[in-house]
Amino acid sequence: MKLDSINWSILSELQNNARASLQEISRKVELSAPSVAERISKMEDAGIISGYSAQIDMQALGYNLGVYISIKIRFGQVKKFEEYIHSVPEIIECHKLTGHDCMLMKGYVKDPKHLERLNTQLALYGELTTSLILTSIIDHKIVDKKF
Repeated sequence: MKLDSINWSILSELQNNARASLQEISRKVELSAPSVAERISKMEDAGIISGYSAQIDMQALGYNLGVYISIKIRFGQVKKFEEYIHSVPEIIECHKLTGHDCMLMKGYVKDPKHLERLNTQLALYGELTTSLILTSIIDHKIVDKKF
């Protein structure tokens, strides 16, 4: 599906606020609400819009430390690790990598002791490198037609 400038504008509005009403979006993109609904439906059908979600403030939930953890998994442990990592609530992202490390994870913990416990659990599978997130310069970027 080819996207025109109106579709990109609709996508920008949805990324800013997925709960925006069709009327709100239609006003901003200068198109009727039924036309906006049709365009959104077509983008959903094409897989361009794959879902809608809420942004959660982890600090408000008491998880004050954001972390990135990379792991070089021990030989023969990759499949076990891939199954295990789904059960670790602190880890919200996990990506397979090329290069020195096998995986990169993003997670949140409450405090340094919590991080130590998490690292102890993960270290059963390999060698870790842990980095604390000090400040997020970009944590939610709007994908637009300049992409």
